[in-house]
Amino acid sequence: MQKPHPKWAVFLFGPLLHVIGFFYRSYGANRARLAEFKSNPKVAFALKMLAVLVLVGWILVWMFAADGSGSRLSDEFRRMIEGVGSTSGR
Repeated sequence: MQKPHPKWAVFLFGPLLHVIGFFYRSYGANRARLAEFKSNPKVAFALKMLAVLVLVGWILVWMFAADGSGSRLSDEFRRMIEGVGSTSGR
């Protein structure tokens, strides 16, 4: 037989564990739904095309930017990429 938890532990940690459990179940359900959604070939193709169109759009912005803005765009892009890989919170 399982020993019951102390009342103080249930009072202090019960609501927190219920909230964590809620978010965990929601996360799992949404991941499963997204995997099922992406398994449709038409949806997968549409998402890939959307990513390609966004990439082409940014390349066009970079190509047609003013001469002085080209280096600024490159610098911002480098800073953004470095920020993603760094563990320090700048």
